[in-house]
Amino acid sequence: MKKNIIIAGLLIATIGLSSCKSNESKENQEVKTDPPKEVASPTSSNPVPSVEEIDSMRAEIESLQIEPVEVSTSGLREKTRQKWSKIHFYVQNDIVVRVKTYPHPEITKRTEEFYANEDGLLLVVIEDNGEGAKGKPKNELDKMYYFNNGQLINESKKAKVSEYTIKESDAEELLSEFNEYLEIYKEAQE
Repeated sequence: MKKNIIIAGLLIATIGLSSCKSNESKENQEVKTDPPKEVASPTSSNPVPSVEEIDSMRAEIESLQIEPVEVSTSGLREKTRQKWSKIHFYVQNDIVVRVKTYPHPEITKRTEEFYANEDGLLLVVIEDNGEGAKGKPKNELDKMYYFNNGQLINESKKAKVSEYTIKESDAEELLSEFNEYLEIYKEAQE
């Protein structure tokens, strides 16, 4: 029953996307990408989680009382070192479930948060002003990128500040960054 609802929702979203291709403003837009082809199959054993399910997983991760493992960027590659002053890793049962990057305060207030589970990257949240408490409501977040099995499944941009490091509807760089952060954490633990 749940699979049928998910499949029906995906079909409706796909039909809606194909009929709504217009030149809308880049400001305050929400972009949804087509789901991977194998998702449409009702026999798929691992259906693609909905945006709401991933949002719920984010809330669960945020509610965990996990002390972060802090890694300084001073010994990392130049691009990472210039972009971030430190990185916090949140680990549960030997799985990195959250990574938060902190900028150099004299340069920007922008932060990036990566949420994951045992299957991989679930969500990336980018805040142009990432100061303040964790777990902000979805409507207060600037950019959100939803993933399933290494594929972007949904993208939401509410910020007016343009994203220079991410191509239009292309989250490969974020996935690459997440994998780099996992390697940084692994090396820090050795």
